[in-house]
Amino acid sequence: MGRSELIEALRREGEEKRRSIRRQAEEEADRIRRNAAEEIERLRQELRDLQAAAVRERCDALLSEARRKARMLLLAAHEELSERLRREAFGSLDRLREGSYADVFRGLVAELPAYRWQVVTVNPEDEEMAKGYFPEAEIISDSGISGGLDVAEKGGAVRIVNTFEKRLENLWEDFLPELIRDVCEKTG
Repeated sequence: MGRSELIEALRREGEEKRRSIRRQAEEEADRIRRNAAEEIERLRQELRDLQAAAVRERCDALLSEARRKARMLLLAAHEELSERLRREAFGSLDRLREGSYADVFRGLVAELPAYRWQVVTVNPEDEEMAKGYFPEAEIISDSGISGGLDVAEKGGAVRIVNTFEKRLENLWEDFLPELIRDVCEKTG
């Protein structure tokens, strides 16, 4: 092999090595670019997941707070409605005196146990009726009683309150849920 042939063979070998090195370098560069692109996409997805989780968490917190505020508003509205219904109910007790109130009063007296009542408190308009049922008792007028009576022995150790107010007070907790339900149904 002559010198020119040797140079040509070395040149070809060098060219092949250069192409091989270049091909390997390009393949390595492509592999690095693919890995980098995959890593970038993985990081982007991780960021999207983190953002989505943060958004969900913030939305959950906002919804929870909104629900809490709504419950508080509803509770306040129910309390206000309850108080208004209570005032209206207690304010309308005097209407129970209309019609055959004497029969109602007689029925309330009949509910009392047999006892020698010494103090009877009634609405001022009921004094005469009370004297008829309790001739020996001290009759006290109380305009705070819309109807019915409050009876006691002299010392007050034995006492029965059978007034419209007390009866409504005793039944109020049972009436209130029905009243609220009725009001809510009528108002939509």
